[in-house]
Amino acid sequence: MKWWPVGENCHVAPDDTDDYARRTRAIDRLGILLGPRVRRDVDLATYTTYKVGGPASLFVTAHSIDDLHAVSNALREHKVPVLVIGRGSNLLVADEGFGGLVLQLGDFAEEIVWPKRPAPSRVTAGGAVPLPVLARQCASHSLTGFEWGVGVPGSVGGAVRMNAGGHGSDIASSIESAKIFHLGKGIIANVAARDLGLRFRGSDLQSYHVVLSATFALSWGDQSASESEMSDIVRWRREHQPGGQNAGSVFVNPEPGGGSAGAIIDRIGLRGLRIGTAEVSSKHANFIQCDEGGSAADVADLMAEVRERVKGELGIDLRSEVRLVGFDDEIAADAGAQTAGNVETTLGTTRSLTALDKVFGPLVTDDTLGSATIAPPLPGDAVAELRELFADTGAIARPADATPSDEAPTDATPGDSPTPSDSPTPSGDTPVADVVDISSVTSRGATVGDSTPSPIVIDDSDHLLPHERPEGSATLTLDPTSPFSDASTAVPGAGGLADVISDRRLGRRAWWKRIARVRISPLIGFAALIGSVSLVLVVLASPIFAVRDIEVSGATYTDPLLLDKVRDSLRGASVFTADLDGAQRRLEGDPWVERARLSWYLPDRVVIEIDERTPVAWFVGVDNRARVLDFTGRVLDVLDGQPTQFVKIEGVGPNLPAGTVTTPVYQAAAQVAIALPPDTLKRLKHVTVNGPESLGFVLKTGTVVNLGAPVDIRNKLTIVQTVLTRQDPEFIVGIDVSGGQPIINNG
Repeated sequence: MKWWPVGENCHVAPDDTDDYARRTRAIDRLGILLGPRVRRDVDLATYTTYKVGGPASLFVTAHSIDDLHAVSNALREHKVPVLVIGRGSNLLVADEGFGGLVLQLGDFAEEIVWPKRPAPSRVTAGGAVPLPVLARQCASHSLTGFEWGVGVPGSVGGAVRMNAGGHGSDIASSIESAKIFHLGKGIIANVAARDLGLRFRGSDLQSYHVVLSATFALSWGDQSASESEMSDIVRWRREHQPGGQNAGSVFVNPEPGGGSAGAIIDRIGLRGLRIGTAEVSSKHANFIQCDEGGSAADVADLMAEVRERVKGELGIDLRSEVRLVGFDDEIAADAGAQTAGNVETTLGTTRSLTALDKVFGPLVTDDTLGSATIAPPLPGDAVAELRELFADTGAIARPADATPSDEAPTDATPGDSPTPSDSPTPSGDTPVADVVDISSVTSRGATVGDSTPSPIVIDDSDHLLPHERPEGSATLTLDPTSPFSDASTAVPGAGGLADVISDRRLGRRAWWKRIARVRISPLIGFAALIGSVSLVLVVLASPIFAVRDIEVSGATYTDPLLLDKVRDSLRGASVFTADLDGAQRRLEGDPWVERARLSWYLPDRVVIEIDERTPVAWFVGVDNRARVLDFTGRVLDVLDGQPTQFVKIEGVGPNLPAGTVTTPVYQAAAQVAIALPPDTLKRLKHVTVNGPESLGFVLKTGTVVNLGAPVDIRNKLTIVQTVLTRQDPEFIVGIDVSGGQPIINNG
């Protein structure tokens, strides 16, 4: 059945009313379950580079792993279409919007973990980190191999999902693993690159897979060489590709040797072709531009028109790398595009298992779960060999009345051993389970003369995950290695639900249980206890184990008086009883100390390791004293002088004591101080704060940059950096990105 998302102009076919109502109720109930985490009817146009499209019924920004677990739990209750978005650089959202849940990762997924020489050159980047930012910061850390990412306007998560690439490289060339959250199971797994199913502009990731981070194997290199290569890439893209509202290359290049998709479209002269508000770019034929305030339907129609003309005139079937969201399957097929977030790609879909599915295990609703199969019985010669092997132990014996084949020898006795001539050997190998004594078998509910075989029963419900376990029932599976799983090996007289296998080894006591208990006199026991306690007290009080040597590492800005007091509290105490936890709490009370670790070593040494917060900026308060901030906006120290080695935040700020966190605009100013690339940071004069909603910075060239309100700072800085890369700051008077788009004043 086809269905359409909730919208102002929604039309429902008469025979689809029940299905549509059911899905609408599921979306509403899902929104209730998610509570304050969810926003309703959020315009998706602002989240894509096409800047067109309608609203999402539900929108969640995950600020932590807990938020993802909440979404996962809610989706197991009410299954609705799910769309995970990054920076929206390869999405086209329908004008009617998306009738489902849109999930976006928040700032917790924007961290980057950098290696330090001579450690291996592996970089772990959060799923929400923009590729251009990662590429430039890799260069600033002298890491090479990711320069191509400067020209791809997507996020790490989206790039892994699509195996994004360009300029002769792609994600698959350097990724080692990805940390993925499974929305259907609520499980996090580190998945090796080989299990991601990476292929040209695609992977095995489904809509319920969320890329939390990815680890890339790069190489140590030269910073200037990497920056030069990135400048060449940016220059080439600026000269050959258009800006504005588009999603980059629309169609995937055909097979090797078939030419680029842009050249193919050029061959039939489609540059400038327009349908409504969409147009094939006159600068690059594989780009489709959309007018401001345009229609997603026009873009999809133009994609279909270009594809149809190329197919008709050249016989080449182009495939789009742009994913269509909220469109009918027929429209997406005409455009040669993938659909994203449809019901068919959400939880519980029937499809073949991939290596990625095997990492997490199949969903409980998948039809791909394997059914139990019964293995054939052991061949007679195999049983004879096992009987001979375990003859001395009595560990195995075939029941007296059982025969290895349907045609039993008339002269068989319980002690006879079958031979290969007595029984044909069935084809195929049979796995052998743990061997037990089946010489005596009893059956619950067995009746005399009943020869119906009874299976061995395994209750595997305890091995299921909580959400996979069916309520009020258990799954029963035949043991494929059981001799009772085939009628030819059944025991006459067995007719109950399950046979009881008697193993005399189970009754044997372990040797340590057979040792006679030694009876000890209460008086002797009490004396031994007193002696043990006394010995412990003597050891604890011995001066041999008194703390004498205290080593401190990592303390640069930590209060020296506090360190002296902590040393005095520990010195002379026993290494076994010294209050290390109390000393740790005292040290972490210093605003400079982010984390303190205390360890003791015999006979008399204590090591204190301190991780200090990094100062990045400072501002002057009303009392004319300087406040030093870390990147979170925490006040680390209050000084009478001016710490000019850090970035200055121009403007008079609040009088805050050390240890407190400043206002959001000053927090954003501190983040600006560390987010700027090294080349821009060298030209930075100071950061400016002119009020709670006014943030910016000034370059040494006199260029004034206005960032506006302290929101979406990373995106604004990316835009500013792009402008500074394309134009010489010497000729720029001001850059205003407060509205999300750059306004450049060249004087």
